[in-house]
Amino acid sequence: MNAEPVEREPSSPNGMANAVRKQQERKERWQIEGEPSMMRFVGQIGVLGWIIVAPALIGLFIGRWLDHMIGSGIFWSTALLFLGVTVGFWSAWKWMQKQ
Repeated sequence: MNAEPVEREPSSPNGMANAVRKQQERKERWQIEGEPSMMRFVGQIGVLGWIIVAPALIGLFIGRWLDHMIGSGIFWSTALLFLGVTVGFWSAWKWMQKQ
């Protein structure tokens, strides 16, 4: 069977133009600011870690408090910990997209 190549259309007409514009902006910013320092990378990793950990800890503490008040074992702790981790990873993803 001879399969002809399938050409895909871009998902949006301005998608390629936006990507090129963002790449050009990054290049211009790099030319002005130069290479980021090692401390900046370490700081970004630290911030990223706290973006994930903080909501998870908040969910865990609220869940433990609810479990203690209601007497429901670890039901709320587990649920709110999972919710906190989910919110943390979503926030980290959004933060990385801005960077």
